[in-house]
Amino acid sequence: MSSPSATAPTDWAISIQRFGLYPQETWFCLATFLFVVGLFQWGSILHSKLVKRCRPNKASDEESTSSSARPPKRLSLARLPLAAVNVYRVVAFRWTLEFGSYVINMAEVFVTLAYIVLLLTWTFINTTDLEGNKFAVSYWSNRAGMLAASQFPLVTALGTKNNIVSLITGITYEKLNYVHRVTARSCFGLLLIHAGSEIYNYNYFQSALQEAWLRLGMTAVTALGILCIVSLRVIRTQAYEVFFYTHFVAVLIFLSGAYFHTKANHGSVWVWPSFIVWALDRFIRLVRLVVSNHLYFGFTRRSGSLHATTELLCEDFVRVRLHRPPHFHWSPGQSAYIIMPSVSTLPFEAHPFSISSIDSSLFHRHGDNNSENSDGPTAAYWKELVFLVNVRGGFTKRLKEVAARNETIKVFVDGPYGSSPDLGAYDTSVLIAGKVAGC
Repeated sequence: MSSPSATAPTDWAISIQRFGLYPQETWFCLATFLFVVGLFQWGSILHSKLVKRCRPNKASDEESTSSSARPPKRLSLARLPLAAVNVYRVVAFRWTLEFGSYVINMAEVFVTLAYIVLLLTWTFINTTDLEGNKFAVSYWSNRAGMLAASQFPLVTALGTKNNIVSLITGITYEKLNYVHRVTARSCFGLLLIHAGSEIYNYNYFQSALQEAWLRLGMTAVTALGILCIVSLRVIRTQAYEVFFYTHFVAVLIFLSGAYFHTKANHGSVWVWPSFIVWALDRFIRLVRLVVSNHLYFGFTRRSGSLHATTELLCEDFVRVRLHRPPHFHWSPGQSAYIIMPSVSTLPFEAHPFSISSIDSSLFHRHGDNNSENSDGPTAAYWKELVFLVNVRGGFTKRLKEVAARNETIKVFVDGPYGSSPDLGAYDTSVLIAGKVAGC
């Protein structure tokens, strides 16, 4: 019979067990949150569809009746869920916090704080060793690094255009891009905790610098730090191309270094899925690019091209017009990535712009063919794909020089992305239109 000391758990064994368990528990919390958000989002969409279908069609004379002639609406318990949803939307998306020129809504504040609290809680919870020392370094030092590594697939997915998070929650990638930056910076904070504790508390760190796994880990942390700096809004807006190229190279260095750094501790299982997520997004985008621009590739007997005309409307805006590609359909409010090999620094460099025209197929869906057949001065806006480009620097500055000469250029289109606001559940909608300043 073995003695109690032989079977008693050690600090090392306990820390190793939690080292692998807590990242899984963190993912369980995140999956539960995404599931709840998905239920809410898709439930809201379903409710809007049902309301639109059940609402009786009103004649034009009934719609023009003044509100004073209508009987006042009574309080209905059936409308309380919709009222609660509207209150939530007002609080979550209209209440904002301002930090200088930076504005975030309450939903973003909640997601940011909740995510940081989740990671820090699972990093420092249950870190009292068997001798009673609280926050023992041996418990949370490596755990912080492993928790950060476990989030890499999520960070990667949130930064892609076609990801499972959007599919589950119904939230478009543009809105998830803020969460992408929050998760990346939070992981960087955990890696600093991991690296700082290793440097400060362990004497073997200096000798271990000669080993490749440690150097690769430090390289990965440095690359992520550079990513966090260039992703600041002031850099993204003023030097987008610097951000774009740095982001691409630094992500590759970061994930490669992280994979080989964690491989010895079986942590690479959290890293390699990031490559699959990124590759899947690129494959989907490539397929969409080929489908939208198939006339270039000769897959059909029809011949054609997607050459675009450029026009300088004023000093700050360029209009890009091209014939609507076959199989390319969009809704108001959506955007697309356009690739202009003759203007871009790299041949397949893509830039996102909002679509400023109406898809002609919308007229067929609503049984209105007269508008599409019109040859008036605005006919191009439903027969063509139109972009209004705000001139800044880099790519848009070079495009302005092309537009000043009214040149025709070759364009590839990738999209559409985003979604249109669904106003079907509302009795009244107020639309406010403006104009481009200076044009």
